[in-house]
Amino acid sequence: MKIAILGAGSWGTALAIHAGGLGNNVRLWAREPEIVYNIKATGRNTRFLPEGILPDTVEATNDLEAALDSAEVYLLVIPLQFVREFVKAQGHLFPDAYCVGTAKGIESSTGKLEHEILMETMPDFEPMKYAALSGPTLAGEVAMGMPTSAVIASASEETSSAMQRVLSSDRLRLYRSSDVIGVEFAGAMKNVIALAAGMVDGMEFGANTKGTLVTRGLAELSRLGSAVGGERKTFAGLSGMGDLVTTCISPRSRNRQVGEYIGRGATLEEALRRTGQVAEGVWTARAALELGRKHNVSVPITEGVCAVLEGRLSAKDAVRGLMERQLKEED
Repeated sequence: MKIAILGAGSWGTALAIHAGGLGNNVRLWAREPEIVYNIKATGRNTRFLPEGILPDTVEATNDLEAALDSAEVYLLVIPLQFVREFVKAQGHLFPDAYCVGTAKGIESSTGKLEHEILMETMPDFEPMKYAALSGPTLAGEVAMGMPTSAVIASASEETSSAMQRVLSSDRLRLYRSSDVIGVEFAGAMKNVIALAAGMVDGMEFGANTKGTLVTRGLAELSRLGSAVGGERKTFAGLSGMGDLVTTCISPRSRNRQVGEYIGRGATLEEALRRTGQVAEGVWTARAALELGRKHNVSVPITEGVCAVLEGRLSAKDAVRGLMERQLKEED
């Protein structure tokens, strides 16, 4: 199958390695000519995913029209905050094909998820040909063929089944879902909790603290996710709890890394510079807080993360504030 992957960051590169390894004809589009040159010269994306080796079935290009030519499937692997601008400028090039969204964020200016942005910006967007891909899929591990699972969600079972067949392997097992909202929201919200988890690591708290944070983070994710239209069972699955646990414990997680630097005393700007890649949770945190206020849902961890990111609280003061909240029954 002819597959176009738009975005050659770590996850886009990992998906190209995976899809190409299954025998698909893959074109990997990168905005930066130097990334394309690097891939063609070395067979690797040494900037974003040096451990991954791209198969011969993957062709790198910075010509978007060429990348999309005759594509039967195209994957959007672009940070959520840039999707609207990108689609407005380039959406006229998108073919009548299956579209797979992979962004794990909430648009900071609108509170919208990826499929909602596409519905607003693509005049020919076809929801029944759209699927969201999410789950515990750290790019480096996928690129090296370590076994994992994820969820492919679509309003159309035909679409989710088709994408399940195209992208599943003995190393990446995909499960179908019809809950596009829940899958996209869970992937976004877990990044906010991962920032908090990194702060816990940076302050050198222990496993008890991390376990508490992840558990209460899942409760917060589930409360708000249900309020915006997601299904609660989704949040107990791979795109919810699975991705949350993975992102909160792995040293490969960019959001956790940013939080850890902040927990050690770095400013947000310093933390982002040291990480060197996009950490979606930084922009999603404020959007999630506003959604919580809009739907009258308590999101204390998100509120604390926002206060730290915006310089209104230290990480230690944010933890103290969470621990000193009014006592209540567990929900």
